[in-house]
Amino acid sequence: MTQFNPIEVRKDFPIFSRSFNGKPLCYLDSTATTQKPQSVIDALTSYYSQSNANIHRGLYALAEESTNLYEGARARVARFINAARPEEIVFTRNATESINLVAHAWGRQNLKEGDEILISAMEHHANFVPWYQLSKEKNVVIKVAPLTADYNVDLAAFKKLLSPRTKLVAVTAMSNVLGTIVPVEEIIAMARTVGAKVLIDAAQSVPHFKTDVQAMGADWIAFSAHKMLGPTGIGVLWGRYDILDAMDPFMGGGEMISIVSVEKTTWAHVPQKFEAGTPNIADAVAFVPALDYLDKLGMDEIRAHEKELLAY
Repeated sequence: MTQFNPIEVRKDFPIFSRSFNGKPLCYLDSTATTQKPQSVIDALTSYYSQSNANIHRGLYALAEESTNLYEGARARVARFINAARPEEIVFTRNATESINLVAHAWGRQNLKEGDEILISAMEHHANFVPWYQLSKEKNVVIKVAPLTADYNVDLAAFKKLLSPRTKLVAVTAMSNVLGTIVPVEEIIAMARTVGAKVLIDAAQSVPHFKTDVQAMGADWIAFSAHKMLGPTGIGVLWGRYDILDAMDPFMGGGEMISIVSVEKTTWAHVPQKFEAGTPNIADAVAFVPALDYLDKLGMDEIRAHEKELLAY
């Protein structure tokens, strides 16, 4: 048995004080979005009541404080997934936007007619529709690896679908529908044999077990704060720094530029290059106590508890 005590954990989440039809709330939709512990709610309130200012542009104390909180959140996310440096963390709205960012900023720049993208049959729409749109625009071929009878990715079929034309492999690490845990390290190793880049939709996996992006070996992973006790409206794209540095910007506007003139515009450094305009500062800051909470519970303990629930 694990040391995980769900009765005590429930007390940290104010929403569980509610009842429906005279019975305590039982919430079984964490795949869609998780509930928030009091520490996350308090952090959001504290930011708006004590620290609110725009970032990266003001020289006054409140702006510097807000900037430090925002960049501190970036560094905290980097530590949580063992990124090589904080600059590899790009804040987005959600995992969907993170995947779209790669499709637009890398896909349009690097894919050409006849190139192939390999996905699996269990992908969320967020990891299919952006590639479908790109395939229509660039005449790129999408190949779909089938599933086995027990709803795992058919690795033998996956391997056969790889070819020298495969430029991108984009797969989920855990299915939001099936709960299947995909052996992404094995898939990444196969993708490398043909020189393909790899994107992992980690929206479901990062909340459930330890994620080490350096050990995993992918080129990008995407996930969302709201599926791991954090606020809605803040997502993460992790990418290898050299790859992010070579990519085009996703959107144009303030903060993502270095020098602007009629004759020439140059881009800011990574990650600011991909964070045009005023970002979701408050929710990035409130993401930190969510990560602290998960670490306090222990990712290994969380995983062990889930195994007990599965056995039950």
